[in-house]
Amino acid sequence: MNKTQIFFLFAVVINALFLVITFIFFFFLKSPLMSSSNTDYLTFYNAGLTIINDLPNLYNSSLYLFPFRYFPISAYFFTPFSLLGLKLGFFVFQIFNFALNLITIYLIYKIIQIHMNTNRKLNISYKVNNLKDIFYDPDNESILHHLGIFLIMLPQFMNYFLGQINVLVSFFILTSLFFFLKDSVKFDFLGGISLGLGILFKPSLALLLPFIIFLNYDVKVKKMVFQFKRTILRLFGSIFLIILSGLFFIFHPKMIGDFIEVNLTGEYTYNIGGGLEINPSFSLTRIILILFQVLELDINYFLVFIIITLLFLLPLYLLFLFSRAQQNKLIHGYFAGITIMLLVYFDSWPHHIVVLAPFLVLFILLEKDFELYIFFKYIYYLISFLILIFWIIFYLTYEIFPFNIGGLILLILLYYSLLIYNINHVK
Repeated sequence: MNKTQIFFLFAVVINALFLVITFIFFFFLKSPLMSSSNTDYLTFYNAGLTIINDLPNLYNSSLYLFPFRYFPISAYFFTPFSLLGLKLGFFVFQIFNFALNLITIYLIYKIIQIHMNTNRKLNISYKVNNLKDIFYDPDNESILHHLGIFLIMLPQFMNYFLGQINVLVSFFILTSLFFFLKDSVKFDFLGGISLGLGILFKPSLALLLPFIIFLNYDVKVKKMVFQFKRTILRLFGSIFLIILSGLFFIFHPKMIGDFIEVNLTGEYTYNIGGGLEINPSFSLTRIILILFQVLELDINYFLVFIIITLLFLLPLYLLFLFSRAQQNKLIHGYFAGITIMLLVYFDSWPHHIVVLAPFLVLFILLEKDFELYIFFKYIYYLISFLILIFWIIFYLTYEIFPFNIGGLILLILLYYSLLIYNINHVK
């Protein structure tokens, strides 16, 4: 075996080791860092029981260590794990997460395969006829290397350690991209359903919806081209599940107020005393809100969120519409939407990088001709290993400087690089 093959196998072992460390803390230690009584998984465990026993209180923050933020239907997904009991359910849930990581790697491979089969003019030399080619063919060492980085990135460890759901979210949105790339009416609907499932588990992913609309500028006819039927199919698949969740709010009006409070008001944070509410999010919105608190300025949090969202979404989306890079356009849309989500949503954490990483990998592997390609690689490495370190530094320094600037800088650099890419393909 060559060095890259050994590295990938090593990465699989390290990913499994992340899981083992998590089990040691959960089952055997009473650490303030994490234990069976101090983990994000408790939120999902409690939601899985609350949805069947006390539905109107699903979003009652007083019932949770950390509030449940997701659409009501998603809570039913956790019920089977909850019914197993806390400890057995946690074990099965984490094994499920480990399996999903391997499936995520497979989906990345399938997306590369579909993309290469439908774009014969690509200047890349991967051999992806069979899954085993990824491991054995020397032309695929770059793919194997970046998949290995995906498995050993520190956000992966945090995702396991906290009992989080980001691998599940990655699975749904990658599945939706896989279906959309099939480029047919039937698969457009299935892709919309898959994306809708992802949004159920992470409502802020609704920022992806503009990027799946069939709207782009046709240089030949010099006008915007819009495909109504296929756009409706894509959006219907996603929005249908959101509307279905809305029925819960109609029958239990109290739930909608609680849902809005934990998702859109930006109120939920850690209180470190002195009246200052704070958390280690590297979201630009959160950092600005903390600054307003430090300056004792009273301002509407939701208004700040909307303004910042529009400031980041509109420029990149307009460039996206006019971009001539049609071959990878949908992949870039997902990449851009998730990057914007992490920048603007109130609470962005290191484990959320697990959702972004597959699209960063796809960009790196499919855009080797781009002049800033190497810059994206460096950002990938930095995000994979520094963003959790910046989070730890925050905890050591928040009493002096209560802002997670390090993580924000990495995301701003990524957003800026995407702007440059799209500007170059509009000219």
